[in-house]
Amino acid sequence: MSDSAMKVYGRLATVIATLVVLVVLDRLFTGPLAVVSGLSEVTLAQWIAAALCLAITLMLARIVRREIVHGWLERRTAKEVPPLIGSLVSGLVIFVGICLILAFVFQRDVTALVATGGASLMILGIALRDVMLALFTGILLNVEKPFRVGDSVRINDRLSGKVERITWRTTVLQTGANEIVYVPNLQLASAVILNQAQPDMRSKRTIEITIDYDTSVESAERILYAATLAAAGVTHVSPPSVFARKLTPDGVLYEVAFTIADYGDGKKAEHAVIKSILQCMRDADIGIAFPKSGSITIEGRTRIANRSLDVFHLVQQVRLFRGLSRELCHRISGALIEHHFPAGAEIVRAGERRHSLFIVGEGMARRTAADRDGANVEEHRFITTEFFGRKALFACQAHNAAVTAETTVLIYEFDHRAFARLIGETPELIDTFAAALAHLAWQETYRRSIDEEPPAEVIDRLINLYRGQIESNYGPRSAPALAAE
Repeated sequence: MSDSAMKVYGRLATVIATLVVLVVLDRLFTGPLAVVSGLSEVTLAQWIAAALCLAITLMLARIVRREIVHGWLERRTAKEVPPLIGSLVSGLVIFVGICLILAFVFQRDVTALVATGGASLMILGIALRDVMLALFTGILLNVEKPFRVGDSVRINDRLSGKVERITWRTTVLQTGANEIVYVPNLQLASAVILNQAQPDMRSKRTIEITIDYDTSVESAERILYAATLAAAGVTHVSPPSVFARKLTPDGVLYEVAFTIADYGDGKKAEHAVIKSILQCMRDADIGIAFPKSGSITIEGRTRIANRSLDVFHLVQQVRLFRGLSRELCHRISGALIEHHFPAGAEIVRAGERRHSLFIVGEGMARRTAADRDGANVEEHRFITTEFFGRKALFACQAHNAAVTAETTVLIYEFDHRAFARLIGETPELIDTFAAALAHLAWQETYRRSIDEEPPAEVIDRLINLYRGQIESNYGPRSAPALAAE
């Protein structure tokens, strides 16, 4: 509190204390004062009581204005309250105080005064209706806080932007086009406001696409799922979902739903997912359905998906095989062995010497392993395009954990015989797979971004390690032995 405010409070307190003394000791002072002033003792006592009540009213009006309106309310809302609000509230307190003084101290009829004051307030309210509504709406916005500075909001499904600041009359938004929009708080009082930052920053996005009936639901689901996961630059909070929503005259309408960590990346994420879906559908020779019921027909497009191209697309999405040539991905997809497992079935056992890499095509698998002490159980789930058995294939080690089907699952097996034939036909692939394994191990160990380059000395050491493992098990001398198993 400033020194000037303290002085005003001190003066009012002194006046109030003096008048209280005069009221309490009225018999000692009213007589002499009545003689000096020429007034009756009753009239003088009324004026002293009225002065006391007026001083208390002024003190109360000042407290309400400075300590409540411009004090507590400003601290609560973290915003400066316009002086007009403080003046109106203070004036209302003084008006009520004067009416009470006239009614109870001087025994006057204040009906006319109240009516006149009410009419004046009504005229003032009509003149300042929009301003007052905007001000009180601003108070509610600052107290209830349906949104905060920095939140992205959508108003009536028409205006979207980021909240820059909230005043008592307007809310300032910055749109995606970098435009500043001043929205009167009066409009927000009856508006439907969608706060995209609540309850958190996550945002669920959906994309709809219609595919011909010639494409099986399983193939479409697998391709859309893998394409969504593989979209560049998209951080998924949870695995995406693909649903066949409707049978239309043109084909099956699929809905692809995925959740991203930040709603601000929504347009970029949708762009990346659509781009990835279109690319994957081209690779699988699947076309988007065109309207068949209209007057325009489009001929000469590829409509039927090839199963081998479907598997080829899956191979391209596997992290271990990303970046390999199309020809090599075709050779790998042609060597895969297809397996179907019901929920709960065992895919591999812990300690089993089955030198194969397993790729999840559909569904979900779960790996269960004990820690070093053999006590706690560690679990890891594999979804579409993920794989397990890397050490079993390349280093010919036993599987160190059991893997079971958590749902009905489609598994593709890449066994040591197929890998040995691949290395025998193209020995230079040893370096290719050693480099892929080294980068994958570096990313998993240090949890780095896929775009970050590892230190040369670290990656060279890992490449030499994996090259030695592959050569010792699949080199020119060991390949015939493995092929004969």
